[in-house]
Amino acid sequence: MKIFAPQEQLLGKKVYRDRNLKKLEEKFKPKKVTYFSGEFISTKENYDVILLDENSLLDFIVEDIEKLERLLGKEKKELVKKALEILDKGKPLFTELAEEERVELKDYNLTTLKPVIFLEGDQDLDTLWEKIFKTAGIIFFYTVNKNEARSYPTREGTSIVFCAGKIHSDLARGFIRAEVFNIKDIDNFHNLEEARQKGLLKVVGKDYTVVHGDVINVKFSA
Repeated sequence: MKIFAPQEQLLGKKVYRDRNLKKLEEKFKPKKVTYFSGEFISTKENYDVILLDENSLLDFIVEDIEKLERLLGKEKKELVKKALEILDKGKPLFTELAEEERVELKDYNLTTLKPVIFLEGDQDLDTLWEKIFKTAGIIFFYTVNKNEARSYPTREGTSIVFCAGKIHSDLARGFIRAEVFNIKDIDNFHNLEEARQKGLLKVVGKDYTVVHGDVINVKFSA
């Protein structure tokens, strides 16, 4: 994930110290723990989220208005007019347009089409991460074994097969089923066998939708 952040003090790669991953480390004692990290950048190229203070939003709205005005009479006229009306009210496009409308405009390099997060005073990094994930619709799932515990970001509503592919492409291609428990239940069992007996570890198929906090173990055929 790349976050466009004009604030110089934020720039660079930053680690998200996920408390859920810490719980997995304490429970299963893996040799290695791999936290999610994102990059805060100052150039508006290939970013996923924009981080601003509210006073800076107007500059980006004006920039988007200028881009859209050049499109009037050329392409997607009704949608362009709708987007201009939103911007004229001082609102970012991400919060006001439906997802399919945002997809239609994605090639026009509009800054406020991406999720906009506002800085509020001196926020610690983890709190800022939480706000970024919530605004962008990002959830986390996890894997754990004796070698490694790891966190993976994904969009809300994604399938178990899609998430398996984020772990490794072979897992998606050969997906058979997966065993899943949720991190919220981690204090209710001592080991996976007990989790299985209590019904906290469930077997799911390709139609399962991953929710935040799921810890998954994929069974697949090579």
